[in-house]
Amino acid sequence: MKLITFQSMEALKDLINKGYLECREDCINLKKAGPTYMWVLEKMNQNVEKRTNVKYPIWCWVKCYNNICPTKHKGQPVEGFDVKITFHKPEKEVFVTDFRRYSFLLNNMYIPTSLEDKKIFDRELEKHNITKEELKAYVRPDKFSTHRTDKEFLDVCLKIRKSFDRCITTESDILQGCVWRIDISEVEKIELLHDKDYRFGSLNYKRSDGKTMDWREDFYKKLS
Repeated sequence: MKLITFQSMEALKDLINKGYLECREDCINLKKAGPTYMWVLEKMNQNVEKRTNVKYPIWCWVKCYNNICPTKHKGQPVEGFDVKITFHKPEKEVFVTDFRRYSFLLNNMYIPTSLEDKKIFDRELEKHNITKEELKAYVRPDKFSTHRTDKEFLDVCLKIRKSFDRCITTESDILQGCVWRIDISEVEKIELLHDKDYRFGSLNYKRSDGKTMDWREDFYKKLS
């Protein structure tokens, strides 16, 4: 399987000097990513064999429309995306998730199986007076100092968490992956990204209408 990851110059130095690349814990904002990462780590440990003591994975692109990764766009570069690394891995060593559905995890929102399923869940939120802001507070301690702890709220969050398994799929035209390690022998190409007028490796940029893509709404449209 051919994959692409965007990394920093420091990561490239690690790859060259050590002969492999693993995720460094000091590079992760655990307060921001912690709750969501716990789900990723739990599922990845269940699905992908780990032959190293590393705790966190390296993220990569598996598929983006007709390419592996997003094409470059005019705009501000993503901080830390200094290098584009193309590498190969056996499929069994890659934890693949749907990019659209992953945005639900980041906001602690239910992934429905259909528009009717969405309507049923939305009614449940209304019944318990649960807002999207309150749901997000549950997984974003970097932005919210507290969150609801009543039983009704926690039961809803548990139901949401169970729906996250629908994120694990290859049935999508935008797929991302996680790997535990990249060995230098698996690398096909290394490209230094010198052009500071372009945004590489990201789908989160402003469109012609000045807005960024709402990936959850995009997913809902595909359910209709």
